[in-house]
Amino acid sequence: MWFHAALATAVMTLAVTPACAAKITVSQYGRLVATLPWAVALQKNMFKEAGLDIDGITAGAGGGTSLRNMLAGELPYAELATSAAIAGSLAGVELKALASSSNHIGELSWAAKPDAGINSINDLVGKKVAYTSPRSITEMVIRTALKQEGLAGKVDILPLGGLGPALTALAQGAVAAAPLNDPALTVTPDKYKVLFYGHQYYPKFTWQVAVTTKEFAAKNSQTLRKILKVHRQAVEFVYNNREEAARIYAKVWEVSLAEANAILPKYYEWQHWSRGDFSKEGLAAVTDGLISVGELTEPFDWGKLIDQSLLDEDLRRPL
Repeated sequence: MWFHAALATAVMTLAVTPACAAKITVSQYGRLVATLPWAVALQKNMFKEAGLDIDGITAGAGGGTSLRNMLAGELPYAELATSAAIAGSLAGVELKALASSSNHIGELSWAAKPDAGINSINDLVGKKVAYTSPRSITEMVIRTALKQEGLAGKVDILPLGGLGPALTALAQGAVAAAPLNDPALTVTPDKYKVLFYGHQYYPKFTWQVAVTTKEFAAKNSQTLRKILKVHRQAVEFVYNNREEAARIYAKVWEVSLAEANAILPKYYEWQHWSRGDFSKEGLAAVTDGLISVGELTEPFDWGKLIDQSLLDEDLRRPL
C-alpha cells in the first residue's frame, strides 16, 4: 500500500518538475564504497566525454526513496537496492534492471564491544542483536547467519532504524551486537570486535542494480548504453588507478587519504565493483534473503525485471 501511494506522489511530482540539468539517482552515493565509480565518473568528466548532459548525482537515501527520486527526476535512471527494484516491479512500476553495480555484499559485519567477552556469533545466544530495518539487507543477513549456525530463535534480533541508532544502542549496552560498515569498521577498529561478516554467509549477493523505466528504455536506448559504458569505464579506472581512486574517495567521502588507503584494499580483493555483469549466484542469494524476511513467498522471476540487451556483449550472463 505504501509503495503504491509513494509511486502516485512521484508521478505527480514528475509532471511539475521544471527542466534542469540532468542528474541520475544513486542510492547511498558518497556513503557506500560501491558508489565510488560514480564519484570517479564525475571527477574525471566521463559523462561529458561520452556526450551526456549529466552534471550531478542525487544521493538517494535507499530503498523506495531512491526509486521515487528516479521517477521524479528528469532522467529516470537509478542505481538502487535490488530489493527496491523488486518491490517496485511487484507494485506495478514498469522497470528494467539493466546492470549489476555490485555482486559482493562488501564489508557489512556485526560487531560487539571489545570488552564484552563476546568473540563469535555463537556467543550471542540469549542476547539482543540489532539490525537496521525490517526487510532490509541487514535483516536478511542476520537471519541467514543465525539459521546457518543453528541459532535461529535463540537470539533476539531488533530493528533499530539505521546503522547510527544500532551503534548507539551497542555503545549504551542496549544490544550485544550491531551491524557495522566502513568507514567506522576500518577507521576506528579499537572500538569494535567484529564477530562475523555478511559475505561469510552470502559469498555472492547482487544487492545493487541499475534500473530505468520500460518507457524510457524503449525511447532512449543510446543514452542508456552511454551511461552503462561510463559506469564500466569508471569501474575499470578504479581497478587500474588505485592511487587516484583513493584520492577521489578521500575527497568525496571526506576522509583523510591515509584512511582511504586503509579502507579500499579489501574491496579490490573482493572484486566489489561490477562492470555491469549480473551474478546468477548473487541473484539467487537475494531471492533467498527476501524469502527469509517475508518479502517474497517464492523465487523471483528475474526475466520479468532484468534486461541485459544494453550491456556490452561480453558482460551478458545466463541467468
